[in-house]
Amino acid sequence: MIGGDVMFDRNVRLLGQKYGYDSLLASTAPLFSSADIVAVNLEGPITSNPSKTLLANGRTTKALIFTFAPKSAEALANAGITLVSLANNHADNFGAAGLAETKKWLAQAGVQWFGDPSNASSSEAVISKNGINVAFVGYHSFQPGFDRILADVARLSASGDFVIVMPHWGVEYAATATPGMKSQARQLVAAGASAIIGSHPHVIEEHVSMGNVPVFYSLGNLLFDQYFDPDVMAGNIVSLRVTKSGTAIKIDDIKVYQTSTASRRSVTVDMQPTDIPL
Repeated sequence: MIGGDVMFDRNVRLLGQKYGYDSLLASTAPLFSSADIVAVNLEGPITSNPSKTLLANGRTTKALIFTFAPKSAEALANAGITLVSLANNHADNFGAAGLAETKKWLAQAGVQWFGDPSNASSSEAVISKNGINVAFVGYHSFQPGFDRILADVARLSASGDFVIVMPHWGVEYAATATPGMKSQARQLVAAGASAIIGSHPHVIEEHVSMGNVPVFYSLGNLLFDQYFDPDVMAGNIVSLRVTKSGTAIKIDDIKVYQTSTASRRSVTVDMQPTDIPL
């Protein structure tokens, strides 16, 4: 299963301090526990630095430099999340030191990571389940290095891995994918991507099939404190059932679950999914 953007600073941090960080994603735990692997995009670093977006008096600032409290890592694990993408425009908000500390807190909580805000090569995570190697590749489209991502996808695909690419791309609040996103998706498919599931626009965008490769351009927000429009309070969780017969690995079922942050307190999940035709 794969969810969208997750952010633990600003008003989300305030909710975590008031109600407990585990409460924020508690509704996802029953769903995520049914999956072998769960990935989300982690939209910022986990550090012990004080927040720049939430003041001691409870007021928020307009700063867009995020840091999440160390308890956030445990909340991810307790929600049933296996691994997170760090290939986005906020993961390095506290520089290399903040990125290193993020990995430390994630490791202590038992949450894996993949991707890099600078698109470093070989930053994938490979998880083996039931004889299938699932490789997660992150891509931050606002930094150079797409060629390195394509090379990683080709290498992993050639080794027999089922390759899921999670790009951070597109235009914020845009309901449709850009021509550039579509072009890059085609190149990723040509390189060997098995599924492409994106983030960054903070709203749900369209999904298509490129041959037998599902492309979800944006899943929207999973946990975020954006409430100015119904679209930014809605998100998707995509469930992929992957099977292996001999050496052939394929997706034989896709479901989409709807999520909401309209309560302004935590994520809610509609447990009645939509089946996506293959």
